[in-house]
Amino acid sequence: MTEATTATEEPAEPSALRAALWRRLIRNPLVWAAVCFALTVPWFAAGQGMEFVPYLLMLVGGWLCGFSFVNLTFRIRPERDGAILHVVGAVVAGALVWFMVDVGQPLLETAPEPIKIAFIIAQFATIPAAGWIWLGLLSRITSAVGRPSKKRPARVTPEWVRAETGRGSEVRFTAVPMTMRALTTAIVLIVMVVGAVAVVALIAVTEYVVQLGPRFAIFLVGVVFALPAYFIYMAVVQRRTLDCTIGFGDDRLWLRTDASATGAIGASTTIVKFDELDELVWRCNSDYARVELRGANLDVSLITGIAKGRRGFTAELPALPRRVLGRLADLGFELERSKRDEVLTFRRPPTSSVEPAA
Repeated sequence: MTEATTATEEPAEPSALRAALWRRLIRNPLVWAAVCFALTVPWFAAGQGMEFVPYLLMLVGGWLCGFSFVNLTFRIRPERDGAILHVVGAVVAGALVWFMVDVGQPLLETAPEPIKIAFIIAQFATIPAAGWIWLGLLSRITSAVGRPSKKRPARVTPEWVRAETGRGSEVRFTAVPMTMRALTTAIVLIVMVVGAVAVVALIAVTEYVVQLGPRFAIFLVGVVFALPAYFIYMAVVQRRTLDCTIGFGDDRLWLRTDASATGAIGASTTIVKFDELDELVWRCNSDYARVELRGANLDVSLITGIAKGRRGFTAELPALPRRVLGRLADLGFELERSKRDEVLTFRRPPTSSVEPAA
């Protein structure tokens, strides 16, 4: 019986590996950046590289590159090393923008056409990439300014406490109800809209741009459009912050959300048995710290990294207790870890079933 079971399960392993590889590729911003850049080539080949669609594709592709770099710096531990890499990347990005705009253009007069196309794509993509890197650096600086002092105690990560029922543990945190897809889509749309508005504005002030040079255009796009759009979006998102509590018992988990933190009235509690849970996603830190729950009649995504944190606490989640990890493993959940273990994904195999212990 054991041999038959093994023979049946072995062919599924390569397909599972391929599915995991595809998921990683689809979620990789650099892959989508390459797609955006590749899609602009036919327009350049037809002599229409400066049309609206290829222009937006270059902006989005550049932003995705900057987005990927900033995420990398926030994943690096210790945090100091990530901050150093971020500063170096910001300096390099600024120098690259200067080279692309002021120095590189004259060097291309005698270059072959393919090199010219590649340079123009890189030139337009560098500006949003550098802008996002500098925005991320600004976020680091504001966080550093808000760090503890003699008058301001250090903020701490939310901690697990014993559940009120006495069985299991729970943690209280703040979060915004939003899926990662919705967050990414919103950011892409903002980049596209801000880029389009910036183009119109630059066209309207062409005389000043010509007189003051390309650096004025970069300053105008960054300070007048990008920064306000970023802060307005974060302010709107944080207005949806909820006060949440999630707990894990022996055979179930529970999630309580309270909208009073946003000025609204109402609270709800959801109880999910583990045998009704299909997927649990847990990420502790960064702007994408979150918890996701999916199962029968259940689809919840709470992003805590962008929420307005409780006084004295960081906008993070604590690591899952070992007892919870062991319990999910005993129930047949498969654990998928990202490269640096920043995201834990527990999935119940489609054909698995929980059998009582003998």
